[in-house]
Amino acid sequence: MSRPQNVEARERILKAAFGLMYARGFKSVSMDDVAEAAGMKKANLFHYYPTKESLGLAVFDFASSQMREKLAARFAQGDDPIELVESMFSEVAEGMEASCCRGGCFIGNLAQELSDHFEKMRVKVSSHLKDWTAQLAGSLEKARVRGYFRKDMKCRESAEAILSLFEGATLFCKANKEVKPLENAREMAVSYLKGYKKL
Repeated sequence: MSRPQNVEARERILKAAFGLMYARGFKSVSMDDVAEAAGMKKANLFHYYPTKESLGLAVFDFASSQMREKLAARFAQGDDPIELVESMFSEVAEGMEASCCRGGCFIGNLAQELSDHFEKMRVKVSSHLKDWTAQLAGSLEKARVRGYFRKDMKCRESAEAILSLFEGATLFCKANKEVKPLENAREMAVSYLKGYKKL
């Protein structure tokens, strides 16, 4: 059974808009650009998304949903949270190296570009980051409860610090055009977590 045309059209629009906004940022992409990339008339694009802001919010939801699924799969993979965090940094470092340190984290990019000027987007970004923090904190807490980490570990604060380090390192990679900041951040995050391991 084929999917409804409007579902396919929306998906085509969101994929096209995501690709453009990831490469160029939200402000540098016009509705004309999106219509052309999606292979449709601008009038048809406006039928689905009447404003650029509504499209931007939909693109965020599209990207956030994909990232949530990926993160959920990652956190379900194993019981060693240190390996999980290390692989998270390594995977992004490899991607940054392959792209010559372009792109980075789409969510982080939107936060930097729009948080001061687009309140609805800021709220969505904040919610996503809180969920991401909660996922990592949950993994750390499970490890703490089973005795992998010491009892004095503050899991939520640790998760927030690690993800702040991750986002900052990604920004440094983009600015310096090298992956060393992510590699350094990975070592720091792993060293931090190992410091809480029970002997």
